[in-house]
Amino acid sequence: MSIRYIRIMRKISVGAILGNKFMIKIFMGEAYDLNKIAEMIAETSAMSVGDIMSVLKQLEKVISWQLLMGHPIKLGSLGTFYPGISAKAVNTAEEVTPETIRRVYCRFRPSVWLNKELKDSKKSIEELNVAGYQPKPTPPAGN
Repeated sequence: MSIRYIRIMRKISVGAILGNKFMIKIFMGEAYDLNKIAEMIAETSAMSVGDIMSVLKQLEKVISWQLLMGHPIKLGSLGTFYPGISAKAVNTAEEVTPETIRRVYCRFRPSVWLNKELKDSKKSIEELNVAGYQPKPTPPAGN
């Protein structure tokens, strides 16, 4: 099991080294939804897909309830979900109201273990011809 990467060309327009440069980018596979995760768990446990889906749907519901009440959610060795806000600064405490909230969001902070696993994971460069990742070739000057 390894994280797959591809080489891409990007136009760098800020900084000391300008122009078209090659970089590495993670190649995202398909997203796994709860159904796929339930099937994978069922293959390695004595529980049915239906039982696992029930638990996962309840987990989803309880996590959202707790985040909506402002509680961080620690998911074992995976990491922690945190609710957050960005708000407008005002001059007095009386001016601070819910209307000064600009954005409400959720952040995920991976655990130390997960960060180490990602850092130490096997990495592989894929030679993929993926539409949209490479710029079209430019014709030679003077034509």
